[in-house]
Amino acid sequence: MKKLFAKKEIFKVKSMPVDPTSMGEPATADELQRRGMAYYARKQYAQAEADLKKAISLDSTHIDSYYSLGMVYKAVDRKQEAVAAFNHVIELIVTNPGADTTKNDMLRKLALGHMNEINQGDWNLEKEIWKHIE
Repeated sequence: MKKLFAKKEIFKVKSMPVDPTSMGEPATADELQRRGMAYYARKQYAQAEADLKKAISLDSTHIDSYYSLGMVYKAVDRKQEAVAAFNHVIELIVTNPGADTTKNDMLRKLALGHMNEINQGDWNLEKEIWKHIE
């Protein structure tokens, strides 16, 4: 029997997150959030937390910074603080929906999933994902 498709070789490429020290000194909430996530990717959680808190101090409505801070807190097992950060993401999305509704909807679902995982041990998003069909 002749094969219809040839098997492809897949090579795994090991990637290294961006070096946050090479990013320069951030001046905006967006830049601080990006550098904070670069620290997070390298598991340098204290530096990530510091950058994300500074981003939030510059812009108290910076949804990405609150979400990222929740991820940092979750990674270091500071569950209550993580849930509070994820809750703040949801509150900001509800009170300031903004122009990017697709991104905000995804961030809301992710924040809910992380909170469910922390509180219940499961993402438990079936109702969220399937609510548009019902």
